[in-house]
Amino acid sequence: MEIPVLELEGVTKIFTRGYFNKKYIVALEGINLKINKQDRWAIIGESGMGKTTLARIASLLETPTKGKIKWFGRDLSNISKKELSYLRTKVQYVHQDPYASLHPSRNIYSTLADPLKKNNNIRGKQIDNKVEELLNLVGLTPPSYFLNKYPHHLSGGGRQRLAIARALTANPEILIADEPISMIDMSLRATIIQLLKILNKELGLSIILILHDIGAARFFATNGGKLVILYGGRIVEKGECEEVINNPLHPYTRTLISATPISDPDLAKEKKIPELRSYEPPKRELGKNSCPFSHACLYSQDICLREDPVLENVNEKHEVACFFWKDLPKWIPPWIKE
Repeated sequence: MEIPVLELEGVTKIFTRGYFNKKYIVALEGINLKINKQDRWAIIGESGMGKTTLARIASLLETPTKGKIKWFGRDLSNISKKELSYLRTKVQYVHQDPYASLHPSRNIYSTLADPLKKNNNIRGKQIDNKVEELLNLVGLTPPSYFLNKYPHHLSGGGRQRLAIARALTANPEILIADEPISMIDMSLRATIIQLLKILNKELGLSIILILHDIGAARFFATNGGKLVILYGGRIVEKGECEEVINNPLHPYTRTLISATPISDPDLAKEKKIPELRSYEPPKRELGKNSCPFSHACLYSQDICLREDPVLENVNEKHEVACFFWKDLPKWIPPWIKE
């Protein structure tokens, strides 16, 4: 049986606000996720659902309130600062904002050469060759044109490619990209996702892509990738991409897919987005059990307000956390005419 590169086991994250009258914010609750070698995971959800918190915990930049993080089966609860610092190089985090994540006074050569010196035992011409290799890999070509330029000379897409190249200088096992296309022109978004797919295939990297756009997630995870649907800090559905997209079994997943734009104008006119009881975001209270979607779900019943549904196996490729997934109406994808 394959040992996961990274495993989150029962991970919960609670933030506190205030000093005298403390308020507790449940950002994540009971997250279980296994990242194997060369996996492709897309984690999808709206703003405020815990995606970035999950990405930071998986990147070892944030400590969970409860639960375990395992690296190749080893519990990381009590590792030394030195070991933690080393492992952080093996799980690289690419920030959402390429304008803020790159040092403005370092040219492109220095941006890549300095971490190469730190993370690899190479010097001189070897560094020059490796910098050129990385620029070619991420599509900043010809390398000679970019070496002496600065981040402000690049477009948003170019900066994000540079940020990805910098992450690769550490020879990571896992690359976590947090909304890497949100600040990039629409016409260039597919090229960044395609680049991540190439890195996954050619370098054997495990890649976790954080997104709010299920259409982009589908493009990334089709043919072998997996999806996680996050709502209210909990995983409500996960599984292989085609399985979740073609047969969504959680009401929230169905709503999310139905809200995705369709290119066919005739189908777009006929498309119906499921109505909800409420359009307010969920409020997770500490110690209160309920389905996070119960306040909005049309199929919600008493049990949904007093118990947390657990992820059930639909089959070996698909899990869902809903008490009534077997009773939902037949799913008709919005891109198919009835």
